[in-house]
Amino acid sequence: TPKFSEVKDETGKVIGDYKFFNKPYGLKHFLEHFEMIEFKDGSFAHKDDIVFLIDPDMALTRPLTSDFSNERETIIAPRRQGKNTLSTKVQRGIPFAQTYGLGVQWQRFDLDKIAGPD
Repeated sequence: TPKFSEVKDETGKVIGDYKFFNKPYGLKHFLEHFEMIEFKDGSFAHKDDIVFLIDPDMALTRPLTSDFSNERETIIAPRRQGKNTLSTKVQRGIPFAQTYGLGVQWQRFDLDKIAGPD
């Protein structure tokens, strides 16, 4: 897998490192090169396939789904939704993502209480 975090100038010389490029460009590389997905000539052979990108520290508490219409299980804050009516089902051309809402609050967690002193 190529190193996607490298920032290059117009001559191709590496002038920096931006680690946040790894996830989007790594996913793009995977989608374009993983043989089972069959990406050819700018499109995917299996039009209804769904790809889940999950961080390794993600805990699953419910089955993976493409339908988020159950309002008891799916929370979309009004400030996130705005005036638009958001789709509740994953469809071609309509990606879904989790909102990162924790911010820097994790820095105030009592880690000894959560994980133990060792």
